[in-house]
Amino acid sequence: MDWAYFHIVINHFPIVGAIIGSLLLLAGLVFRNQGVNLSGLGTIVFSALTAFLAYLTGDPAKDVLKGLPEVTENLVNRHEDIATIGMYLLIPAGLMAAMFFYSVLKKERSSHFLIIITLVLSLISSATMVYVGRTGGLIRHSEFRSDTEKQTSNGHQNGKSEGDELIH
Repeated sequence: MDWAYFHIVINHFPIVGAIIGSLLLLAGLVFRNQGVNLSGLGTIVFSALTAFLAYLTGDPAKDVLKGLPEVTENLVNRHEDIATIGMYLLIPAGLMAAMFFYSVLKKERSSHFLIIITLVLSLISSATMVYVGRTGGLIRHSEFRSDTEKQTSNGHQNGKSEGDELIH
């Protein structure tokens, strides 16, 4: 298994994990269930770690795309930029979740406010990670591209567009 393949395998975990972790935290708060809160916190920590792994394997995956039809540098760069933002949002959520998780396990008096902050960060991260997934999917799944994105990609294939070049 090469790094590009690992990127494709691992990149789903931060997206799905951030969503599930956020939903678990929300449910834990609504139902005042510490076990559900701990599950959500652990899921968010796991998601942050996998976001970092996905980020590290992004460049090797980018190298594999060179020369593939319908893959434009614009799509790859947009995904890379949004993924960087997503990672920098999800990691603080993961750190907050780890701190809160630790305080609960040590039976320290923890603030209800800390879990609210973690929930807000994880919800923002979830929304961003969904967009990361969309931009990543557009790289190889032209059927999901809007008309504008399809025209940009087709223009590149025909050599008609300037600025955004095919990855070579």
